[in-house]
Amino acid sequence: QSSGSSGINAEYGERKYFQHYYITNNLSRAKHMTELDDIIGDLDAPCDERDIVEHERAYNEELQTKPVVSSRTQFSYAYVLVKSPYDNDIRKGIRLLEELCRSGVDQRDFVYYLAVGYYRLRDYTPAMKHCQRLLEMEPGNQQATQLLEIIKKKRKKDAMIGAAVLGGGAVALTGGLLVAGAVVAAGIAAVRRR
Repeated sequence: QSSGSSGINAEYGERKYFQHYYITNNLSRAKHMTELDDIIGDLDAPCDERDIVEHERAYNEELQTKPVVSSRTQFSYAYVLVKSPYDNDIRKGIRLLEELCRSGVDQRDFVYYLAVGYYRLRDYTPAMKHCQRLLEMEPGNQQATQLLEIIKKKRKKDAMIGAAVLGGGAVALTGGLLVAGAVVAAGIAAVRRR
C-alpha cells in the first residue's frame, strides 16, 4: 500500500474519531440538559395544598402535645412549605429549616431544601451559598452540583430578561420624548403662523 493511501486512511480514521467524539459529546450534553430540565420542572412544581394542611396539622399537634417538635415532623412541614406556590409559605419553610440547621441534627437535607426555598423565591445569592455549603459538607454531592448549575442559569436568564425590559423601557421613553418634542414643535409652529 502506498504512503499516499495510508495517509488518506489515517485522515479518514481521524475524521471518524472526531465525528464519533462530537456525536457522543453532544448526546451526553443533550441528556444532561434533559436531566436539568426534569429537575427544574420538579423544583418549580408546587406541592398540593392539601399536603401543606396535613403537615401543618401534624406539626401543630406536636407543638401542643410534646415538649419539642420532632425534627422529622418539622422537616416534613418545612419541605411542603418550600414547595408551596405562596412566597410567605416558602419563607416560613426557610425559617423552620434554619431552626433545624441550628439543632445539630444531620444537616444535608436541611441545607439542600434551604437552597431550594431561596431558589423558588428567586433569591439566588443565598441559594448558591447553601449549595456551596452542602458541597463543602459533601464534596461531589450530585443534587447540590445540579442545583447550583440551575441557579446560575436562572440568574443569568433573569438578568438578561431584566436588561431587555430596561432596554425596552428606554426605547419607549426615547420614543415618547421624540413624539412629545414633535407635538411641541408643531404647536410652536402653529402659534407663529397666526
